[in-house]
Amino acid sequence: MKHKKTFITFLVILGLIIVAVATHTIWLNAIAGYLVVEDEPDFSDVIVVLGGDGPERVEHAVSLYKLDYADWIIVTGMENELPGLVATWPQLAMKHAVSMGVPEGAFILEERSTSTYEDAKFVKEDMLEKGFKSAIIISSPYHMRRVRIIFRKIFEDQEDISLKFSPAEESDFETRKWWTREGDMINVVNEHCKLVLYFFKYII
Repeated sequence: MKHKKTFITFLVILGLIIVAVATHTIWLNAIAGYLVVEDEPDFSDVIVVLGGDGPERVEHAVSLYKLDYADWIIVTGMENELPGLVATWPQLAMKHAVSMGVPEGAFILEERSTSTYEDAKFVKEDMLEKGFKSAIIISSPYHMRRVRIIFRKIFEDQEDISLKFSPAEESDFETRKWWTREGDMINVVNEHCKLVLYFFKYII
């Protein structure tokens, strides 16, 4: 009887392994897909671009601005050192957007934040100061789940403020077969670890 139970247990485990291997593409893609959050953008008071990555976040904001989704753009970030140049990420982002036709007067540079949590905290301060009641929040696709969790937490006492979340459209990030690309693999693993950390540090 003991050997029979052991054999059945072995078959169950073997079956689970076979199913996991056969369906690995589905559940691995789902792990990355969970990170991506996207709302249909509404016409808003301001577009918020979170600092980091390459120009795709800024370029997405410029596209929405040119479609008249908002009259203002807040760019977050901090000092960013480049060879021969010391500038903040918001300054560099604004310069790039201006080169694409956005007037410099449309920008609010939020240069105090050093994390996604501080992005949300300081953006909230800026929006309340300006009287903004709606915003489109832009970041990289893999970052959006954490962005939405944090921003909703920070803004939970502002029921009259509407937030929409819009990932950069031209990002190189792909949810399919991300485990075959080093950059995407780092981003996916890093984001899931940070989701757990942020949950215990800020949410509960």
